[in-house]
Amino acid sequence: MPICAAKVTRFACRLLGAVAIAFGGGLASGAEKLYEFGVFPYLPVRHIHELYRPMASDFEAKLGRQVQLSSKASYEKFGDELRRGIYDIAFVQPFDYVDAHDKHGYLPLARSPGDLEALIVVRDDGPLKDLKDLRGKTVANPPADAAVSHLTSMALWEAGIEPNTGVRRDYGKNHFACLQSVLIGAVDACGVAEPAFRRVEEQIHGTARLRVLHKISGVPRPLFIVHTRVPRKERETLLTTIVGWSNTEEGRKILDRGQFGTFVPAKDADYEVLRRYIRSKK
Repeated sequence: MPICAAKVTRFACRLLGAVAIAFGGGLASGAEKLYEFGVFPYLPVRHIHELYRPMASDFEAKLGRQVQLSSKASYEKFGDELRRGIYDIAFVQPFDYVDAHDKHGYLPLARSPGDLEALIVVRDDGPLKDLKDLRGKTVANPPADAAVSHLTSMALWEAGIEPNTGVRRDYGKNHFACLQSVLIGAVDACGVAEPAFRRVEEQIHGTARLRVLHKISGVPRPLFIVHTRVPRKERETLLTTIVGWSNTEEGRKILDRGQFGTFVPAKDADYEVLRRYIRSKK
């Protein structure tokens, strides 16, 4: 009996040890669950990965956990994942922020200071000289839900042009597609974010030139957001990381890569102007 009891005891110990390892491993795995970092598709996905992968890597280093960068081929698909709460961290356009915060559990982290500047651009060799010259013309934009598409509509209203009947609207996949349509003469003008326009200007190297017809501002810039399920301490780490990029050599390389400016803490009140605009359309 003693031998049997000893064998049973040793077996029980091994069994308990295996259970403990299994549960311990599960807890460690749960604690180290990766975070999804989503970026709205204002550029083609491959450009998103080029510009934002260094940010994801820095988040990993500061948080001590894996951060997976992702985007989608369309605004619609990205917006659907945002509404489903797929992303733990995201960089979103201002109009998406309002819905993400008010309905889907996201909090503001950081944004560039100042307002989002959108541009309406045309071919430099074309006849259009003023915003009012767009009446009856074809105006391209990224998808209709993009912030610059809303800003284009607002600018047309201010010029006395009904945005949906006074011009023909052409909605493409992203800012690059919009600008390309102008370059090849498929549309007369494009409403686009200023950073995307500057990147295209660099790439066309003076072959076919683009000219800014009109500048639009008055809406806060895109911002980093974080889901409420991310612990407060990690939210604070993310904020410190983002606003601190401009203070270190490595951080400035991250910003320079995407031609980003500095980032400052974002407040929900900064985006109240968008809520008023959204309510006015209902």
